[in-house]
Amino acid sequence: MLVEPENAVHDFGVINDLLKDIHQYYRSIIPEKQLQPVISWNRTQPPGYGQLCGCTSQLVSAEAYNTQIASLDNELLGVYPKGGMMHICGRHTQHIPAFKAMKNLKSIQINDRAAHDLEIYFNELRDDQLIYLNPCPGMPVDKAMDITGGKRLVIADTIESPIAVR
Repeated sequence: MLVEPENAVHDFGVINDLLKDIHQYYRSIIPEKQLQPVISWNRTQPPGYGQLCGCTSQLVSAEAYNTQIASLDNELLGVYPKGGMMHICGRHTQHIPAFKAMKNLKSIQINDRAAHDLEIYFNELRDDQLIYLNPCPGMPVDKAMDITGGKRLVIADTIESPIAVR
């Protein structure tokens, strides 16, 4: 990515084209109201939305993500008629400007380390981008509600969870 960025962009493009084909294939064989390409037990969203995993993007600089990857992630989410969600679980705040610019990124799903930065995501993402939160010890439900006032926030957890309360 650093030594031969043009080659990296080419290779990422080939991989992304394959991913788009795979997502389109599943969209063609599974009814929209049944297709929810996310973790079934607590990370779901309405029909017509897609999902991708952005965990490893924390390992690249903001510049590398913005110039080599963000447009591809946006294209992949664009396979879905309503855009989609990106799952992130590490420290990704360096990518917020890119996330904010991605028209097909309709929500982010944060848990573990990423959840600790809820306030940053809430304040810096677009007003039409939702945040799906898996509560954790560093970001329990009551703290998340204090930060967001319940706006643009989806709690992806069960009520019985001991994590949901301080």
